[in-house]
Amino acid sequence: MTGHLLHQLALLAAENEGGFQAPTVQHSFFFDPVGDGSFIASKKAMILLGIGVVAIIAFFVAAARRAAVLPGKLQFAGEGLYGFVRNGVAIEVMGKQGRRWAPFLATLFIFILVLNLMELVPVAQLPVTSHFAIPVFLAVLIWLLYNGVGIRKHGLFGYLKLQTFIPGVPWYMHILLIPIEFLSNILLRPFTLAVRLFANMFAGHMLVGVAAAGTVFLLESGGAGYALFVLPGLASILLVFFELLVCSLQAYVFTLLAAIYLEGSLADSH
Repeated sequence: MTGHLLHQLALLAAENEGGFQAPTVQHSFFFDPVGDGSFIASKKAMILLGIGVVAIIAFFVAAARRAAVLPGKLQFAGEGLYGFVRNGVAIEVMGKQGRRWAPFLATLFIFILVLNLMELVPVAQLPVTSHFAIPVFLAVLIWLLYNGVGIRKHGLFGYLKLQTFIPGVPWYMHILLIPIEFLSNILLRPFTLAVRLFANMFAGHMLVGVAAAGTVFLLESGGAGYALFVLPGLASILLVFFELLVCSLQAYVFTLLAAIYLEGSLADSH
């Protein structure tokens, strides 16, 4: 990823008569224009989203094609991913009822993970979840789902009581607590879900880009820059490995919170 970004920055510098030109936000989040750039440049996130979905489907079709008691490498990887979410998230958080939610949660985790990892794929170089519409869509989906199953089980008023009424506190405290619980559990959850994923992926992507741009700037400056370029260069490499951790962690956190919200909606008490 860093090498490709450095190459693009070098091309920008060459076009600017040898001087350094920092990449624009458009350059970081859109494909380089092809022709007039009206299609490819404006559809990068959607193109990568489609590629990610196709890649996920192809991987699991290939993993399941020759399923055997003694799994091959692809089957082992597919079962490992599913088993991690089923045992480590669904059952761990939701108990026995987590088994029926494991396929959904595993799909959610793998989908977000692949979209995050697009940041580290050469040429793509964009975490699709840094496009705010994608985290918003996922967060609204989770919001509709956990509220829907909660209302289906408890009824509308029973569900609202479950989410907003805290037993065992003085009655006058409910005047303050019920609005706070309603705001927190019903209204703000999709917002915080979306912003957490978006902000982490957007910030990480920009940090890697800034470090790579600093490397090119020092190389173009000459003189002491030749000795100092190694610092941002090394930082950009380390940030790529750090982003690998962030991509995985954010997919896990989003899936874990989805499981927690589902468990809370299906619980019999607050």
